[in-house]
Amino acid sequence: MSDTSGNLFQPVATSTPTRFPSATSPVGLPAGLSRNLREPLTAVQTNNFYGNILLGDQTTPIYTNPYALWYSRNTGDGFNGLAISQTSLSQRHFADGNPPQFFYSPVGIKYFVMSAREFESNIDIDLDTPRKFSINVNLTSGSSFVQFPVVQGMGFITGVYYNLIPYFHSAVGIRSVAGDTAPRTGIDKYRIELFDDSVWTLYVNSPQRIQFAQRGANSIIGSNSVHGAVIQLIRGSHSDMDEAAGCYPTAASVTGSVSGSDGVYSINYDTTGNSNSGNPLILALPHHVNTFTDSTNDARTGIRLDDQTHGTMVGVLTKKLEMRSTLPTNVSFEPWSQIPGFSAPSYSQTALTAIRTAAVNEGNNDIAAESNLDSMYFSGKVLSKYALVLWSAYYVVGDRQLTESILSKMKAAIERFSNNNQINGLAYDTTWKGVVSSGGLEGRPEVDFGNTYYNDHHFHYGYHVHAAAVTAHVDKALGGNWVDSIKDWVNTLIRDYANPSSADSHFPVFRAFDWYVGHSWAKGIIESTDGKDEESSSEDYHSYYGIKLWAKVIGDSAMEDRSNLMLGILNTSLNSYMLYRSDNTIMPSNFIPNKVCGIFFSNKVDHTTWFSNELVHIQGIHMLPITSLSSFVRDPQFTREEWETKLQAIVNSVDSGWRGILMLNLALFNPRASFDFFNNPDLPVRFLDDGMTKTWSLVYSAGVGGSPA
Repeated sequence: MSDTSGNLFQPVATSTPTRFPSATSPVGLPAGLSRNLREPLTAVQTNNFYGNILLGDQTTPIYTNPYALWYSRNTGDGFNGLAISQTSLSQRHFADGNPPQFFYSPVGIKYFVMSAREFESNIDIDLDTPRKFSINVNLTSGSSFVQFPVVQGMGFITGVYYNLIPYFHSAVGIRSVAGDTAPRTGIDKYRIELFDDSVWTLYVNSPQRIQFAQRGANSIIGSNSVHGAVIQLIRGSHSDMDEAAGCYPTAASVTGSVSGSDGVYSINYDTTGNSNSGNPLILALPHHVNTFTDSTNDARTGIRLDDQTHGTMVGVLTKKLEMRSTLPTNVSFEPWSQIPGFSAPSYSQTALTAIRTAAVNEGNNDIAAESNLDSMYFSGKVLSKYALVLWSAYYVVGDRQLTESILSKMKAAIERFSNNNQINGLAYDTTWKGVVSSGGLEGRPEVDFGNTYYNDHHFHYGYHVHAAAVTAHVDKALGGNWVDSIKDWVNTLIRDYANPSSADSHFPVFRAFDWYVGHSWAKGIIESTDGKDEESSSEDYHSYYGIKLWAKVIGDSAMEDRSNLMLGILNTSLNSYMLYRSDNTIMPSNFIPNKVCGIFFSNKVDHTTWFSNELVHIQGIHMLPITSLSSFVRDPQFTREEWETKLQAIVNSVDSGWRGILMLNLALFNPRASFDFFNNPDLPVRFLDDGMTKTWSLVYSAGVGGSPA
């Protein structure tokens, strides 16, 4: 089964990325990892939900929404097996303060450990079939084993036991175990109450007769060994659970289609077994539920389970979650806004004069020198900002001579990177299969924000893709074909963080973007108790906006449609979980006044950044860079609310480039005030962030309605 299918997900390329030297990652793959018995292991996911179980001693939790699962072994309680936790909203811990800085769900509560009698003396772990949405976790004792198909959205935790005596433990403690009315012949059902008053339901579908009984205050043991027994566990008790018992997902894939500004995408589940409904139980997140198609909506049940950070999930009896999305097909290179009344950018003579002055001034800068940095992130920001100066010189100022001067500089600066002659060149990692900074290959995860360890690739490479797209667009408008000389380089960067097809075996499918949660994860092959995380929603969508523009330049309609679909999903997801309008009902009401999440983890939301705890940085990292796409996600209502409640009081005290970020963000609802700020001949350069220019700030703010008469 492929992770993706359909015309929208054709590979960008399938060739070996020979333009970069090969290297070996400082982090090895875990022992016992295999594709399966029939297929060789190909590119392994680095930023996926199950990343922790690939790293270190493999005992750090993974988060499947809404479960936390981890390999429990050699612990003081003696409970060896797959540990399971699923906490409720009422169990979240909030920091002091109003609003609180952070909240998290408790970590490490062993509601259950699905084990076997044989694991008391001997247990090992191996993993197989790592896919975008799933991985098989196998716990073994000699030749006997239990296989757990771990799939995003799975309603039950399912274990298939082979030649083992099932044995379950609970560190919370078991108050009672009682047989319950079976959903059908061949499936036994048990109701389990724990000492914290939580209720869990256990289903057993075994070829051999087996009974379960409580043993002491913490365990439930099976009467005999089983082979091929399917045992399923879920928190709660609801009649709709009976309709799914016996059927479970083993993998999933995504398909999609685009028609104009309307997109439809589906997460399609492979299943094993049978149930009364003919379907498994799939748990959907709030952003799924709010965009369900009618057919998926009709399959909703009364089952509700709380996720650690994404709100309350809804159970669906289906093999396919199908959602609709509104796409930014009308957003391209030129300024665009959701401000009511905006239709197309327009400029007064006053604005054009100011823009021309800024473009001439900034166009004279030494772009090659400014971008000659040891960081793909910071160099990408420089290239991206000057690409917008180039675009402005041609399409707004209309000065061909100025355009050609800047274009020559941009080409030379970009070619340093496309030829891999930058300070820290890129290498192709043959271990995890990706393009990484050579700077951290000697085991230095701090270099370039952990690029070598797959941190932030969509942020870093997204700036380069955007810069290349805008530069090539202008070059084509002038009759050039420079795009041909950099096409393979840009496509390789795109393949690294957004490879759409498993037919391209040189990179994992969609390294960064998580089609289930609807946003990207920035953390790579670094263990984290709270799971994957992301601290910049804006650099998330900027990375796919860059691909969208590149697709326009090279005429790849599938890539453009795919990017538009991802941007549409991001808009829904980010405004559900990371950007908080006052009418947000998904996130905790006392956290909404923060207006942005800060760092969003699988298990925690922390209103801070990795580099600072200052408010301007926390809010600003979710703004930059301000481009034509920004208003699609950061709509006028949200930006006004954030400005009035968080930013207005501090902006005049910000004495750095972050002031410029705040003031250009102001253009998303008050473009005239934004333009007036930048239209100041004495504007201090220190008020411009290293990823922004006065030229584009004037072009954008004036173009979306701030242009004075």
